[in-house]
Amino acid sequence: MNEIEIRLCKTWNECVQCEELQKRVWEMPDYRDAVPANLLITAIKNGGILVGAFEGKQMIGFAFGFLGSEKVGDALRLKHTSHMLGVLPNARVKGLGAQMKWFQRAEALKQGLALMTWTYDPLQAVNAHLNLARLGAIARRYSRNVYGDMTDALNVGVASDRFEVEWYLTSARVAARETAREISEPDEHAQMIYRVEWDAAGLPVIVDEQALEGESLLVEIPADLQGVKARNRALATRWRERTRDTFEGAFASGYVVCDFLRKTEHDHRARCFYLLKQDFRVE
Repeated sequence: MNEIEIRLCKTWNECVQCEELQKRVWEMPDYRDAVPANLLITAIKNGGILVGAFEGKQMIGFAFGFLGSEKVGDALRLKHTSHMLGVLPNARVKGLGAQMKWFQRAEALKQGLALMTWTYDPLQAVNAHLNLARLGAIARRYSRNVYGDMTDALNVGVASDRFEVEWYLTSARVAARETAREISEPDEHAQMIYRVEWDAAGLPVIVDEQALEGESLLVEIPADLQGVKARNRALATRWRERTRDTFEGAFASGYVVCDFLRKTEHDHRARCFYLLKQDFRVE
């Protein structure tokens, strides 16, 4: 097997490879949701960052973003807006997602930027683990159906709600995560918001819900949303609706999603939880 190289993409051919890779990663029936090569080449010639993971000459993963801004009070703050990250299925066990994000961070720091933002589906446990536990990002903004009704295999059938992630690139919290293997620990004092049981088909169902109160909260999500969608689309939709209400209420009350925890029960069932805290220092 060839050694994997992570590098900046600068050529037209690399942009074409990235366009094709998007369709394969997300199993897109068309190119409606793909970033086309002509936009990629324009972006990277004007401050955008396209990171590629290559096995030989073949691209197997990428991360793409561009310069953005947001209001902070009356001031305008520049940031890197990370738009897409994808890795071929047979390469996902190599940790390339995290490696490309750290590479992307280094390039954004060279541009004098201290913040990177992006969105992801809060019910996708793999992405939550990468973004929060591995990278040290936080989330405190929830947007409903950001991309409308999506048609790719990973997103079809459930509203495209998203967390907006904030990654403070120069913070001690983020720097510590770069070298840590796994530092997330359960919070013994956190309030468990949902009581989840498994139905006869082995699928997770919310059977009880507690009030949003206390300094720390734990909100459970399915360990495998795609598996739930494949076996019971209506249940996946209920998870979207229940967690949407929970997260919107929590954010409105000042909670911040600051970590993601995974544990395996004695029956080998995987369980996944968001940790939310009030009065959390985000930078």
